Amino acid sequence: MGKDKSDDKHIPFVGSVEEYVGRSPWDFYSWGHIDMGIASFLLLSLMITITEALIGPSIFNWWHIIIFVLLFAIAWELFENTVLYLVGAKFENRQDSIWNALWDIIFVCIGGLVMWLLKIIIMDSMGRGGTWFYVCGLVAFVIILICYFIGFFITSRST
Repeated sequence: MGKDKSDDKHIPFVGSVEEYVGRSPWDFYSWGHIDMGIASFLLLSLMITITEALIGPSIFNWWHIIIFVLLFAIAWELFENTVLYLVGAKFENRQDSIWNALWDIIFVCIGGLVMWLLKIIIMDSMGRGGTWFYVCGLVAFVIILICYFIGFFITSRST
């Protein structure tokens, strides 16, 4: 029979207006997901750095942290699109599209991978201690958080 016109509507890759938030792969919440990857990598990496500083070699390796970040990203998307949706805490009370949810997981992993790269540069290549790694991670977190707020402002103003 007749197709609904909304089915034919093109969803842009970047959702710069509220209509596309949660539907487009990239929206202002994507910055928050990158920050989530940075924060989760930093927090989970404490299992290694604290253990090595106090006891000796950790049972965890750095690639374990990336796996934990990926698992956290998947768990968060499931929580976000079920529990937060059911309690009405989702943006405009709508679930993410499958593309948005998939890209949100990718963005969390990107944040974690960037921190792993910083760890390699700062701790392994430069021979600096964990203090500089965590300072750089905190700076990266704040910069991405600012990008999140700018994206939120642009999206709100564009609508």
